[in-house]
Amino acid sequence: MKNHLTKWLSGTMVVLLLATFFACNKSPFSSNQPGPNQNRVSVYLTDGPGFFDKVLVNIQSIAIKIDTGQSWWGKKDSDNSQNSQGDNENEGNDHHEWRNNWGNHDEEDHGAVWDTLKIKPGVYDLLNFANGADTLLTSSNVPKGRIIAFKLTLGTTGNMLVKDSVSYPLNLLPEWNTVYVRVFGNNFEDVASNHYKIWIDFDAGRSVIKVFNGEFYLRPVLRAFAVSNTGSIDGNIQPYDAYPVISVYNSSDTLYAMPGDHGMFMVRGLPAGTYSVFINASNNGYKDTTITNVSVTAGQIVHLGSITLHK
Repeated sequence: MKNHLTKWLSGTMVVLLLATFFACNKSPFSSNQPGPNQNRVSVYLTDGPGFFDKVLVNIQSIAIKIDTGQSWWGKKDSDNSQNSQGDNENEGNDHHEWRNNWGNHDEEDHGAVWDTLKIKPGVYDLLNFANGADTLLTSSNVPKGRIIAFKLTLGTTGNMLVKDSVSYPLNLLPEWNTVYVRVFGNNFEDVASNHYKIWIDFDAGRSVIKVFNGEFYLRPVLRAFAVSNTGSIDGNIQPYDAYPVISVYNSSDTLYAMPGDHGMFMVRGLPAGTYSVFINASNNGYKDTTITNVSVTAGQIVHLGSITLHK
């Protein structure tokens, strides 16, 4: 009887210890279904690549701004006033507009609140999420309402760039540790009832700035999209030593890509339409190539196949 009691107590202690361990190591991905006044939002991080070995960015928190006085507004709501990349020359002005308006209160969202999502804070190598790859940052339940913006807060330390096997500190520009992304209904993918997905593209190539003294600064360039509501283009470019840079563009949008080690590339988040694909062979000796009239459909991938650059 004593042996049975000892075994029972030992088993109970193991269960209690395991329960305590898992309670203290909760995942940022809640397993609870959204309540009657909640939506579930899954946020993925992806990247537009650059000519670097690594781009290490310290992401500390993500919050979303929700107008609880408005209902979910669906795919028909979109920003038709600008293209998906925005105006490169005005990115700094846009950032301050986001901070002053979407970051606080403006005349259209007096009922809005900020809700901080649970993530695993730390350093992320953006180049791990290029050419169609991504990572789930969070899947959280939030109050029902119209989601207006996302806010990423970056740590002031731990940001680093590796280029040609040499590491460089990646300095944040003043007031750029907090970055805002304006979002609309067509940026979200419907997964199930009250469950939505969104992808945040952290464009490494356009976010890193090299100044005259050889230092590198980080001025984040972000955009949001939904895979199901946009199209993609992929292909394989050879040879790799041509160091090709891919531009996918039309009159409204321009997106960029750089192939991986094996020549594969993918551009995601393209609104439906007709595009040209310009391949700039940045290594001297190879000729540039342009592919025209590439038709992109929402939810589909256009496969360009193998593309060989010639001298």
